[in-house]
Amino acid sequence: MYLTRDMKGRFKKILRNWPVKDVRFICVSTGGRILGLGDIGANGMGIPIGKLQLYTACAGVPPEALLPVLLDIGTTNAALRADPLYLGLRELPPDEAEVDLISEAFIEAATDVFPGVCIHFEDWKGTDAMRLLARYRDKVLCYNDDIQGTAAIAVAGLTTALQIKNETFADQRVLFLGAGSAGIGIASMIVSAMVEAGLGEAEARERIVLIDVNGLIETSRTDLNEWQKPFAHEAKPTKDLLEVVRTFKPTILIGVSTIGGAFTEEVVREMAKLNERPVIFPLSNPTNKAECT
Repeated sequence: MYLTRDMKGRFKKILRNWPVKDVRFICVSTGGRILGLGDIGANGMGIPIGKLQLYTACAGVPPEALLPVLLDIGTTNAALRADPLYLGLRELPPDEAEVDLISEAFIEAATDVFPGVCIHFEDWKGTDAMRLLARYRDKVLCYNDDIQGTAAIAVAGLTTALQIKNETFADQRVLFLGAGSAGIGIASMIVSAMVEAGLGEAEARERIVLIDVNGLIETSRTDLNEWQKPFAHEAKPTKDLLEVVRTFKPTILIGVSTIGGAFTEEVVREMAKLNERPVIFPLSNPTNKAECT
């Protein structure tokens, strides 16, 4: 189903047109931030369709119990807005307050029309994604795949890597290239893993450093969002990944930046100089956006 922001007062009526009443999972996207592709608005419908296919393929959920939704709030993509074949709203997205009102109306309608449904948020703009997850995670059955699903898989991979190395999370120092919703989600779950391994929460955060498009996440920055601020450390401002590798001396390097080739041979050699078996996860996709191959 495609729902536009203009339908805000009619979401319940429209959702009741869906022919199946026993909907167990809704995957909803705005198409606002698809890793490696950016904001593609209504063209992002393939995302909720594809994600929900995994529920059937991997968990045996009957496909008729799944509802893919594209919540069309507009797009920042000027080329799409100018494209005569674009099917979505040819408008810029509204401000955060209006996005929150549209989201509230959708969630209220979905949980009323389909009692007990699980709402899966996918590929929303990063700040919207983190704000809405924080607001609804303890109120309705929901999760954000970009924040929590990516983090769960990354931490599972790290758990296996550390078993191979015969080390624990308490022994690690983790450097991220990328500090959006995926990076912050993974970093937060690594903090939980480090706390389980015996560290205090503040001590765990000290062992995690992130770099975003504007450089190292450090305390002199005035452009950090509320989810990045807990990971800001006293450090010299820099945008040089190799310099941060040399000074911070990470055991784990994770890429969620969508900058293809950012983990250069020099960076990888430095990681190998610091660690007998470095753990390097280039997670950005598609492959031409991966930090290394």
